[in-house]
Amino acid sequence: MNKCGGCKKFVARADIIKCTKCTKCATVYHPYCVKEGQQDPATWVCPSCASKHPAPTLTAEVPAADRMSCQELPEVVAPDDQLNSTANDTTEEFKVELGLEIRLFRQELTAAREEIKVFRSEVQELKNSFLATDQRLNALDSRVDQLEQRLTDGTGSRLESIIAELRLELNEKDQEMLENDVEVSNLPEESGENPMHLILSVANKLGVSLRESDVVSAERVGARNRWSRAPGEGGEGAGTEAGRPRPLVVRLTRRALKDDLMTAARIRRGATSADLGQSSAPRPIYINERLTKNNRYLFRQVREAGRSQSWRFTWTKKGRIYARKCQDSPRQWIRTVDDIARVFGVPSNS
Repeated sequence: MNKCGGCKKFVARADIIKCTKCTKCATVYHPYCVKEGQQDPATWVCPSCASKHPAPTLTAEVPAADRMSCQELPEVVAPDDQLNSTANDTTEEFKVELGLEIRLFRQELTAAREEIKVFRSEVQELKNSFLATDQRLNALDSRVDQLEQRLTDGTGSRLESIIAELRLELNEKDQEMLENDVEVSNLPEESGENPMHLILSVANKLGVSLRESDVVSAERVGARNRWSRAPGEGGEGAGTEAGRPRPLVVRLTRRALKDDLMTAARIRRGATSADLGQSSAPRPIYINERLTKNNRYLFRQVREAGRSQSWRFTWTKKGRIYARKCQDSPRQWIRTVDDIARVFGVPSNS
């Protein structure tokens, strides 16, 4: 920026046009720093230039020849540095402004660097968070793999064996609740029959003294279909060629009565429904222990496996299922379908 040659203060760029400039050195002066009567910008010379080049004083009339010689003197040309003073001033102002712009740019660049640094730190924190999450996911994957491996290697099989053992115990408990029950199967079913009278008649035929007070309940179980109907209800259920009727389930008051009934049924194997006061054709009747659903299904598989392997004996006693190949062979207690494969050497139908 330009300085005033009088007060030495900086002159604003916008105020330069209001100032007076030396015609010799182009130094700028404030209007109030120039003496009054000397503000003519076209001829004004600053005091510094005036002291260096004093104006000539004519004390005598110059001869005409001298005047001619003076007129012929070449015109004094100002140095190039004085002619280019305005350009120099403009260059200086541009340099100052350029410096200010560079300073502002540096400040903005510094601020941008700080923002980039903060952004990098946030990105690093986010990256660390992703890494931690990835590590946790990998840990979970490894734990799942370990659990699956345990299930494959035996830990799962142990759990399955425990569950199977618990189910087996529940089944045995259910079977204990049926220890006083017997099931009379293939006994013809007729309309209006009296189950209590039927079981008393069957017991009397087998030679067992059974009173009505010895019977807790007697009823047919299962869904009734047209093949078990008696004559008069459709006609399909009469005669030996008809389908199997629903079993008669009887619960006795004492287990000893049940054992007596089961023993008499084995002694009198082949007893029929004749002489029981029924109008249907006689059928062979079978008296067995009442089994749970699981034991009934298991006993059916045992009999099929025994027939396929020519085993002579398959029976139940106190709710347990036994099998024996021949008279001299040891009996085998079968509790699960896996025992069928172990005892008979055939795959089970589980």
